[in-house]
Amino acid sequence: MKRSTIKTTASFVFVATLGIGQAYAHTGVRDQVDEGKASYNGFTITHGCASGAEGQSGQAYPVLGQTALFPSGSTAVWRDGTGAVIQQGGDGNGTISAASLSLNVTGYASMSSAFATSQEIVDTTGVVRGLHWRDGAMEPKLNTITPFKITAPTIKDNCVRTLKIRVAVINWCDLKKNEANDAKGPYKKPKDAFGRPIPLTSIVDVSNGLQTNVADSPLYKSMSGGNGDNNRADWWFYDLYGGSQLYKDPEVIGSAANYWSAAITVNNSAADTAACGGTLVDYTVEPAGIDLDTYLTGPNTQPFTSGNGPF
Repeated sequence: MKRSTIKTTASFVFVATLGIGQAYAHTGVRDQVDEGKASYNGFTITHGCASGAEGQSGQAYPVLGQTALFPSGSTAVWRDGTGAVIQQGGDGNGTISAASLSLNVTGYASMSSAFATSQEIVDTTGVVRGLHWRDGAMEPKLNTITPFKITAPTIKDNCVRTLKIRVAVINWCDLKKNEANDAKGPYKKPKDAFGRPIPLTSIVDVSNGLQTNVADSPLYKSMSGGNGDNNRADWWFYDLYGGSQLYKDPEVIGSAANYWSAAITVNNSAADTAACGGTLVDYTVEPAGIDLDTYLTGPNTQPFTSGNGPF
């Protein structure tokens, strides 16, 4: 989809953030989190990938999978309330009680979403850095949740009201594509996790609120010419620290801070914030560009990407 238009396809993560230039809710995080506690949570996807202005009718392509990359350890990028980087790695200049950020990310097995397969993406020490869902499809009129578990850090600084943990999320809507071949075919007819074709439309009779054509709804079809330029994926991240060699297509990457819509909001306790002797602030922490280039490579993002990038 073109970034010059308002996207009719997006996803909603834990806390959905609406942004200028984008339609509906974006990929977000389901629940807010209390500091120091385990959170059984999930990214919520509310529609598929497509170009077009908000309110216009048009084809929205099914989401075929999702990849999420969490910040962690020495490459985590800490920002203050103005968006300025205050530290890379470490504890965010005393933001958290641990020496560095560790979320203990865990995925869920098997059919825990619209996608039959879920995988953990780990670093060389076995720490889970990301999650990858595939083998299925979400009909754009429906929603799905891709679940995960984290343990929220304990906030040390009493004046930090919230810590938003930004997660780089990608919703995939095509197979074997990259920046170079995105506008080319073919587009393969999508099927859900049970191998069933995905319905294209669903008409609702406003007089009784019933869907009138469920049984004979038309289906998404394979298209030799592809599904259009920049409809391969939605990228939900922006201004990657240090830049990225793999994820840099200006027509897919976010253009404003609200593209970090997949943000886990960690709340400091009321007792701690009451003890703040100054002004309450909201900090963020996010993965750096080098993290995407290290972990969201061609081998880890199959079957959605082609080659080794740029994607």
